[in-house]
Amino acid sequence: MKSIKKNTREDGAETKARLIQCAGRLIADQGYDRTTSKDICRLAGVNMAAVNYHFGSREGLYQAVLDEVYHYVLSPVEIETIYHMDIGPREKLMKLLDLYVKEALFSESWQVKVSIRELINPSDVFTRFVESYIGRKLTPVLDILSSYLGLPAQDARVPRAFLAALSPFLIFLLSGHRQMGLVMYGLSKRDRKEKMEEADLLKEFVFAGLDRLKEKWKEKEK
Repeated sequence: MKSIKKNTREDGAETKARLIQCAGRLIADQGYDRTTSKDICRLAGVNMAAVNYHFGSREGLYQAVLDEVYHYVLSPVEIETIYHMDIGPREKLMKLLDLYVKEALFSESWQVKVSIRELINPSDVFTRFVESYIGRKLTPVLDILSSYLGLPAQDARVPRAFLAALSPFLIFLLSGHRQMGLVMYGLSKRDRKEKMEEADLLKEFVFAGLDRLKEKWKEKEK
């Protein structure tokens, strides 16, 4: 009897995982609005009732997909590991940028593609998800940035500087995938060495901007 229950639980967990993977792949290709529960169940090879049974609704399934994206793209574990390293804030920021470049330039995962779709055209589900989860990632990142800038963590200039520093890398994130690669000067067709050279140039650009902001704010405080 215990064996039967165990197998049932394992089958259920396997079905849930398969539904998340299949939903993620479809949504990465065609978007959340165009992806139906029927499409997902067909790809997963399960009964149509499986989505509601395991996730309550199609929206519940997408929340599970976004949770997978949250833990895959710049995972909280990676961020926390860098945060607690015994190195200076500049070195920590550099390591965070390196993680971002790795995802933006070289990952073809559905998780990254879903995150790109949501950056370009955020869904209502994603907007609610961001409010609940993304702050957990941002807190240690903004703390590192505030240390580098010499500002209190709660200073309003810190998140503004973060957005300014991140924006050049959106070019890489967008250009590494499909049609956006044609728009963003063909970056997606370049080889690894060329991409890394341009990524290094952008990192220098970001730190030059942050250093200029530090100088500007120090001058104002005199």
